[in-house]
Amino acid sequence: MNINKNKSIILMLVSSFTFSSMQIIVKLLPNIPLIEKVFFRNLISILVAFYILRKNNLSFFGLQENRKYLFYRFIFGFAGIILFFYATTQMLTADAAMLNKLSPIFVTVLAHFFLKERINKIQITSLIISLIGASLVIKPEFNSAVLPAIAGLLSAVVSGAAYIFITSIGKKENVYTIVFFFSFFSALSCLPFFYFEFIIPNIYELSLLLLLGLLAAIGQVALTCAYNNCQASEISIYDYSNIVFSFILAYIFLSEIPDILSTIGGTLIISASFILFLYNKRN
Repeated sequence: MNINKNKSIILMLVSSFTFSSMQIIVKLLPNIPLIEKVFFRNLISILVAFYILRKNNLSFFGLQENRKYLFYRFIFGFAGIILFFYATTQMLTADAAMLNKLSPIFVTVLAHFFLKERINKIQITSLIISLIGASLVIKPEFNSAVLPAIAGLLSAVVSGAAYIFITSIGKKENVYTIVFFFSFFSALSCLPFFYFEFIIPNIYELSLLLLLGLLAAIGQVALTCAYNNCQASEISIYDYSNIVFSFILAYIFLSEIPDILSTIGGTLIISASFILFLYNKRN
């Protein structure tokens, strides 16, 4: 295994751990409105991206021809964060993480429609296994109790759409331009909602909110650096360590333990992703 791959694997694990920790913080702030958490989630990322872009004299909002895709990436990514945070606050942390990690599967489906990429039997099989796993995590009861799980599933769908637009941009824009554009407009979109609901946090809550933003920024930078140092097909599977970290941290800090159906469902989701990982790596 080469040095770059070792480095990228470590960065992927760091990213997964920080995003899992971010979930725990979201749940440890029950009195803070959802949209306020989303705002602070983007705040530190704005400052980090702004500093790097200004230091290197790079564009904050990208080239004119790419702004349409940057805007679509913001819309779907912003919706994904709101849905994911809502699911996290309303259901078991590990269950929300499992559903969110369906996004690579939906990327395959969406790429077929938007990028005209073919779907083969291996990818269809992975999709079916993932959906079976998701149904075990969701355990549909056809009442309002299932809404958070549906939100978690939708977060994976819209996140998959956001990744499609990132793929469309490719290397036409600097990574930090993409991060700044997304974080800036996400934070800006939160401000009108503060008129209807805003809670001034105490010192403890403010500390956790700032830590939430810091973890989000570290996770995003680590993830970006990981993919810059190694091919996605070589390291993408390590992103699923997020589910394991979420399980462990939720048990330690929240005393949460997923039931047997969720555990089986999560195993199926990871297995389907591993099949897809092996296929992508081979091809």
